[in-house]
Amino acid sequence: MAECLTALEQSRNGFDVEIVVVDATGEQTTDYIENNFPQVKLVKLPERCGIPEMRAIGMREAAGDYFIVIEDHCMAPQNWFAEISKAHDAGYAVVGGSVENGATKRLMDWAVFLCEYSGFMSPIPAGEVEFLAGNNVSYERSAIEQIDEAIKKDFWEYFLQLELRKKNIKFLSAPAIVINHKKEFGFFYFLSQRFHYSRSFAAMRRRKLTVLKQFIYLAYMPVAPFHLMWRIVKNVAQKKKHRQELLLSFPLLAIFMCSYAVGELTGHLFGAGESLKKVE
Repeated sequence: MAECLTALEQSRNGFDVEIVVVDATGEQTTDYIENNFPQVKLVKLPERCGIPEMRAIGMREAAGDYFIVIEDHCMAPQNWFAEISKAHDAGYAVVGGSVENGATKRLMDWAVFLCEYSGFMSPIPAGEVEFLAGNNVSYERSAIEQIDEAIKKDFWEYFLQLELRKKNIKFLSAPAIVINHKKEFGFFYFLSQRFHYSRSFAAMRRRKLTVLKQFIYLAYMPVAPFHLMWRIVKNVAQKKKHRQELLLSFPLLAIFMCSYAVGELTGHLFGAGESLKKVE
């Protein structure tokens, strides 16, 4: 958290930016922020809630014309706000960029990064795209205000962006907007995170599917791990980078994809349970 907030402060460069932190981890974190970053607007939550709801709270508390979303383990470079502003000036209500790996010491860290961000690591296309990374994206207030409150607080960013696209809002991918993902996960912790994320995601998706499509997804589940692995391999091959890291972390990735598939099946059959609140 401290490294993220320090990087954001250094990225201001004259821009009038309000930094809003929504926290549900407890007094130790909030006391640290209040003592070391008094300029930050801190929203304390009495208990843990899902990340989509925390994002919605942050948007509701923010006063600006744009909502820029980043996570506490991501580092922004000094030109971050400037590049976001430049992208919006091109006439787009939603802009975003790439995610690079800032934790490179362990094989586990590469497996985590490739599992989550192989599709958003550079090089990314410059121009209009269908989706943007949920932790490196900026929304114009006027666009977000068109979205139903239930979508904003109850659904992952994939569904939020899907709703924006249905309203013919265009997304701009700008390669110059870059953040570094920097967080070290333990094996079993990340394994559980993959399960809980995919379970909550599948439960959200099921709410939007017809009965026929629900059966189609059930039929897809046995091949899901293989399809997910193929997608990562395809991303790495197309981007022509981190091939060695992919090869070495392949066994870990295979295990994580199996956990993801089991989570999807569980969410599809039994709903989200408490999984949404367990994703960090």
